Amino acid sequence: MWGGYVGSVRRRAVFLPEWMAEGEISEQPLFSEEREKAFLCLLESFGMLSELSEHVCTLRLTGSGYEELSHRDWLGALMALGVKRNVLGDILVQSSGALLFCEPVCGAYISSELKSAGRDRVYAELTETDLDLSSEQKFESISTTIAAPRLDGVVKALCSISREQAQRAVSGGLCEINYYPEKEPDVRLLPGDILSVRGYGKFVIDSASDETRRGRIKLLARKYL
Repeated sequence: MWGGYVGSVRRRAVFLPEWMAEGEISEQPLFSEEREKAFLCLLESFGMLSELSEHVCTLRLTGSGYEELSHRDWLGALMALGVKRNVLGDILVQSSGALLFCEPVCGAYISSELKSAGRDRVYAELTETDLDLSSEQKFESISTTIAAPRLDGVVKALCSISREQAQRAVSGGLCEINYYPEKEPDVRLLPGDILSVRGYGKFVIDSASDETRRGRIKLLARKYL
């Protein structure tokens, strides 16, 4: 799964031949940064890094410098161009503007048509993809215990709600695992899974294995800030 930089949230699926995907990549969780880094090392060893730009391109979005533009400002400006969200990757807001990752055809259109965002005059230009760029996402670490790594139990622990509330959140379609809706309360979460609970936030499961003296499982996770 690749979105233009290590740690990206919105990604495109890359399918490799079995003989290329053996070993280090297949042993890592699907959405983990370790898997992305192993993927880059693999392509580099085969001299194929340049082919990534055929699937995900990078645009540098720049404003006048007099207005502070938010993620919402940039996304709203792109939507106003008629661009569909599913062809856009992450938007990394920076002090000088933002970096946008998207499909190459869409990138060419945006670079020629984007003229304003919020109340500011802006422009976009295609730029080289920085493979050393990594996410600056901030997290809050969470350490708690659960009876079992079931979805309803994990939601209860991470969201600090009752079991009944957690079960209603699951059955009500408020939960996603790795960005797919999940309504079965007994689904087991694994290290590397990304759990989203509408109204409560998004979490990364780091581990759920070691037991306490009382037989409960230690759950380590991080909440996106």
